[in-house]
Amino acid sequence: MTQIKVGVFLAAGLAVLLTTIFMLGSNKSMFQEVVEVNSYFDSVQGLNKGAVVSLAGVKVGNIENIEFDSNRNLVKVTARIEAEAKSKIKKDSRVEIRTQGALGDKFLYITPGTVSTETISNGDEIASDYGNDILSVLSKRGNESEKLFDILNDLKVITGSLAQQNKLPNIVNNMEKASANLANLNVASINGSVAKLESIMNKVDRGEGTLGALINDRSIHERIKNILGAGQKDQQVKSILKSSIDE
Repeated sequence: MTQIKVGVFLAAGLAVLLTTIFMLGSNKSMFQEVVEVNSYFDSVQGLNKGAVVSLAGVKVGNIENIEFDSNRNLVKVTARIEAEAKSKIKKDSRVEIRTQGALGDKFLYITPGTVSTETISNGDEIASDYGNDILSVLSKRGNESEKLFDILNDLKVITGSLAQQNKLPNIVNNMEKASANLANLNVASINGSVAKLESIMNKVDRGEGTLGALINDRSIHERIKNILGAGQKDQQVKSILKSSIDE
């Protein structure tokens, strides 16, 4: 009889211990004050109950429940926030669904609001945003994303056509030759040409040479006009106009 009592006592104690461990492991804030906040999304694909809730990258809670709200025609996500993080989440904070890595698990990411704004309370709603991971961005862009895929498809068709015509090796070879030619350009030669051009421009600016004289000496310009008869023609035109006015 004594052995049975001892066995029952040990079994009960073991059950209580296992239950406590399980409860602490599933919800470490069981003995702490928590705040439940709600957010609404048009899609929560990949988001599950128990997923992490992060405040600017720091874990502050877990997702308690995910359900469809027929009144709003949106998915309602309820998150349990640890009490110590409550003061850091404001009523103008925003929440979005993000992905850990390229194809990792989904979680809620909360951005802190304005410091002067009132702190959230139990049952408050945190406004939702689109996530900034690649899948969320593609979903948000809609038709623009389709254009991107069209461009990629066209590029695939072009490269496939070039490969069938065996033109890709020639294109790569030509690019290598062009790159080699650019690499073989003599930098010193280019610098020398630039220096010569600068020297010529300086001479022109100082009035040296025929071109410099034409540009800087106004008298030469007038002489050329006279030689070509421009001056005489101007005098004839002025004489005709004067005679017409006198008459």
